[in-house]
Amino acid sequence: MGPPSGGRPVTLPNGMRIHQWQRIETNFLYPEIFGEDSVYAKGGYIDFQPGAVIVDAGANVGMFTLFAALRCRGEAEVFAFEPIPATFSVLAVNAGAANRGEYAAVMGARPGASLTIHPINRGLSATNETVVFAHHPNFSLWSTRDTEFARQRLDRFVADVAGFIPVGPIAVRRAAVRPVVAWMGRTAAVTATLVPLSSVIEEYGLTRIDILKLDVEGAEIAVLQGITPTQWDIVRQVVLEVEYFATKDVVIEMLEAQGFTTYWYASERERYGAVQSEVCMVYAWRAEDRS
Repeated sequence: MGPPSGGRPVTLPNGMRIHQWQRIETNFLYPEIFGEDSVYAKGGYIDFQPGAVIVDAGANVGMFTLFAALRCRGEAEVFAFEPIPATFSVLAVNAGAANRGEYAAVMGARPGASLTIHPINRGLSATNETVVFAHHPNFSLWSTRDTEFARQRLDRFVADVAGFIPVGPIAVRRAAVRPVVAWMGRTAAVTATLVPLSSVIEEYGLTRIDILKLDVEGAEIAVLQGITPTQWDIVRQVVLEVEYFATKDVVIEMLEAQGFTTYWYASERERYGAVQSEVCMVYAWRAEDRS
């Protein structure tokens, strides 16, 4: 039986008491987002400042949203998009707690600091669409509309995890991890609504987006295509996880065409390991904002 609507409470190592969907997800996300080697704090490529306007595409339960609010010292406006209703129910709980000031002390918010998180039960794409997602109730981070991408990711993950087992033939190691991966890979069809970011900018009257974060499981290009040419100037920084190096090249070309300076990063294991999962981070900023 899966978690109830709204998830279950858990206290993070930094003292935030949030709601989670599955413990395995929290254990994976916390070090990646909040840890010493946070992919979002890496190199100082993305500048978090109090008062920032942030768009979080692929918010899941809101871990990046809360991290960004923490880095902005509890003073920000965040538009957090999560298309899967079950996962969104947890995001809504965490956003509500943040909006009530329950994390203000942990965030070091000054008196009178304003934090507003808008949880939005939609996903971002190039156009308005109603689509069917393969929702992973046991590992919601993998939910995607691209079934071929999902299949390839499962195969890569089996090989990747097997590589951490120190002894035994590779075939035996892969067989050992397949039951766990099969549990994580179970899916249920879920209908979701996608909208272009251009319509969100118009709907909320946004005049700036200080940080656009994407973690959208293979839909990175489609989300960027959802911004009209005249709207790009209001976007000042972009940070996104990209699933393939070939996609990374296209994303960087798109961002540099809009005037961004870019940097990309992948770990040694992702670049040169036996699996070469090709998952990488792309960071983009406007040079004139750093002078």
